[in-house]
Amino acid sequence: MDTFLFTVGIVGLLLVAAAAVWLSVVAWRRATSETRTLPIWQAMTRRGLEPADAAGQERAFAVAVRRCTMCASLDECEHWLAGERDDADAFCPNTTFMENLQRGKQRATVKP
Repeated sequence: MDTFLFTVGIVGLLLVAAAAVWLSVVAWRRATSETRTLPIWQAMTRRGLEPADAAGQERAFAVAVRRCTMCASLDECEHWLAGERDDADAFCPNTTFMENLQRGKQRATVKP
């Protein structure tokens, strides 16, 4: 019985390790792909934002880029970027980040 549990534990550990390696490879390929730009740049442009609008929020920006790199909604994003969808909020993990940037940009342009 102990041998069986040990074997099941080892197999489970190997499956988890294999999944982690596979996800790392997928993320690396997405991040280093020369044929596709990271959608966050296009999404920011579509929302009227530039990377400079994130000045002072470098950590949050780095997290947003990482989220985009690891995102499982690339197909939905491509449709949104092509203008085929209006609901990026439904799938984009960076919606809140970009909304915060937009609010900050609006505050900066409004002069008291």
